[in-house]
Amino acid sequence: MFIIDIKIKSLDDLVRCANLSSLLELSGWPKPGNVHRTKDFEVTKFEHFLAGITAIQPNIRELCEKIYNSIDVNELEFTTIELGLFYKKAAKEMMKWQSGGNVLLGHILILAPLVSAATICMKTNKVSIENFEIIVKKLIEDATVEDTVNLYEAIRTCNPGGLGRIEKYDVYGENSINEIKQDGITLKKIFEFSKDYDLISSEYCNGFNIVLNEGLPYFIETFEISQDINIATVNTYLKLLSNHLDTLIIRKSGKKDALEISKTASDILSHGGISTKKGLDLTTKFDKVLQKQNGKLNPGTTADLVAGIIFSALIFGLKF
Repeated sequence: MFIIDIKIKSLDDLVRCANLSSLLELSGWPKPGNVHRTKDFEVTKFEHFLAGITAIQPNIRELCEKIYNSIDVNELEFTTIELGLFYKKAAKEMMKWQSGGNVLLGHILILAPLVSAATICMKTNKVSIENFEIIVKKLIEDATVEDTVNLYEAIRTCNPGGLGRIEKYDVYGENSINEIKQDGITLKKIFEFSKDYDLISSEYCNGFNIVLNEGLPYFIETFEISQDINIATVNTYLKLLSNHLDTLIIRKSGKKDALEISKTASDILSHGGISTKKGLDLTTKFDKVLQKQNGKLNPGTTADLVAGIIFSALIFGLKF
């Protein structure tokens, strides 16, 4: 499959791709350290993710329809898209519909620019992979201070673990919202501050380079060889984990553990990942080791990136 242009033709199909990407990422087995189809955490369970994914679908549709109906095909300015408002609304619904805590904020952040860019590509008939990448970058560059304010509201709603505290613009700081407004801190700027210790922030600053230029080709190639969507999902997860230290693990458990986990993922891939019996056995054992920590060694940020990769593969025509 050559990645040439976006194949989907309707907003219905775009929403289906977003929904399916989250479901496939969630159900990937055995994705080491994550909640998946055969493993729950003590508080957060597989069904909580299903509820969260279902809950945000109307928000994704609302975002797509708003963009499609408001974009001028002759003037590509994206300051009115309001990514931050989507974060805030989706986070609220995600938390409202299940009791397992923050199950999906990473997916929300990763999918928002990709879904928005795909909508714009469809509306303007600029459907090549090159156009898609350009529009993703432009969306982020055009995001506003209000988007940052709403991002903070979304994070506060979800109360994700392992954030830590910073001196200025702290998510939970009493004056941070006023500081953001006074200093004109746009979405791109706020992610610049955290790009060195958060992979999602880094993606926002680097045009989703890992998702689109590293993960997407690997995912498609792996699927074409295996003809198995689960193998493509888990092996892509292992590939990203081998190449990038998971920043959620670094925040929760430290760089040493993150390094060891990346090293193990690389070793498993050298045995073919889950496409071989040896690789599957190693992956299953790896999962059991990480699961003993009940989420402390969960490569959750890596999983969020995989959702974006699957979404991108689907809109470019992958069928399984």
